[in-house]
Amino acid sequence: MTAAKTTLPDADQPSGAAGVGAVEPGSAEPAVFVASHDVLFAEPASTVCDACGCSLGESEPDNGYEIRGRGVYFWTRGDETRIENVPLCASCASAIGMTALARWEIEEEEG
Repeated sequence: MTAAKTTLPDADQPSGAAGVGAVEPGSAEPAVFVASHDVLFAEPASTVCDACGCSLGESEPDNGYEIRGRGVYFWTRGDETRIENVPLCASCASAIGMTALARWEIEEEEG
């Protein structure tokens, strides 16, 4: 059985990576890896603040002043409604929350 030729140089050469289509010594079958299309629809874990772009790190902070927040994008188009949760750093979450409260207070005063 011959493989189709490609236009990339060295594309038909073995990669040398362990288990990538290679026949293991003493085995008659090549190693096969299977992936599902479900990976395409998985939400990637975001590690940056959606507002300012700063890194959020890997673990939750211990003190109460550095607790991360999250934002929610809510929009509709026709009959479709979408909600998206996004991570926020502590300072952006506080600033956005306080701005929303101040605008709500102004709205209440104006009637």
